[in-house]
Amino acid sequence: MNNIFTRNLKNKAIALIASAAVFGVLYLLSMTLLNEVYLFEWTARNLYCYIWAIAAVLIVLDKLIASYAVTIGNLIGVLVGQLLGDLIISQRMKTISSETTSDMEYLLSYHYGAFIWAITILVFIAIGITVQIVISKRGKTLENKIR
Repeated sequence: MNNIFTRNLKNKAIALIASAAVFGVLYLLSMTLLNEVYLFEWTARNLYCYIWAIAAVLIVLDKLIASYAVTIGNLIGVLVGQLLGDLIISQRMKTISSETTSDMEYLLSYHYGAFIWAITILVFIAIGITVQIVISKRGKTLENKIR
């Protein structure tokens, strides 16, 4: 019996271990060394919005490339989101003057890190799914040519 759940077990195990390692190490760092850094703390507190579960489901469904894209997208998204979020705040805080109201100051200090993180993951998911589809179609085309 070679169904989607039992096919490529070795590759699935490797992908699952790699994905769990990336999410696990990032979570541990976020809860210890980086627990006062906005986006690291936010994503860890929100369990990465269960992005890791999406990666695991993709592995089970034998969509390893898409799963790797989700995992890498999460890692890059956290880094880019934190850095760009800090840069945006830094630039916006320079516009504060003595006439700036406290409400406006609060709005200017909003950190866009989580938004940037989510957009980054969505872009990586789209890229991963596209690559997965292209590779699957090429594999079928090659299979048909061999027959």
